[in-house]
Amino acid sequence: MTNRRTSPAALTQEIQLYLRDLIAGLHQLNDAVGARVELKGPDLEILDLVARHGPMSPSEVAASTGVHPATLTGIIDRLEQRGWLTRVPDPDDRRRVRLEARRERGPELVRLYGPMNRSLSEICAALTPEQLQVVRDFLRDAAVAGSDAADEVRGDD
Repeated sequence: MTNRRTSPAALTQEIQLYLRDLIAGLHQLNDAVGARVELKGPDLEILDLVARHGPMSPSEVAASTGVHPATLTGIIDRLEQRGWLTRVPDPDDRRRVRLEARRERGPELVRLYGPMNRSLSEICAALTPEQLQVVRDFLRDAAVAGSDAADEVRGDD
């Protein structure tokens, strides 16, 4: 007989609860970082997306995040006014713009996220390469599941 605490169903439930705790903790971290640099949580999420994948058009950002274009305009304006990103002409169509993160501001955020990054490095250092691959694959698949679920809730096809 499988121990209730280690049954697949029980473990899955615990994983779901810990993911909720992780999301809440990351929201708290983003709020704390945002307060230090005078940005809101969604601003930091958009900035991170553009820094990782940019340059991007505003419509690409909206499609990637599900943020309404009117809301996104306010976020982009705030990020630009505070020196975190710039609008640059699209090289293929100069009527359009692309968003670029201002790399010189990056170290400020790296410093603020440093405690979390150090903790994650310590956690990962205690795992074998095989365990790290399982964690990586789980997080990748969970991220896709979250995005797919958001599309479903919004009614996107």
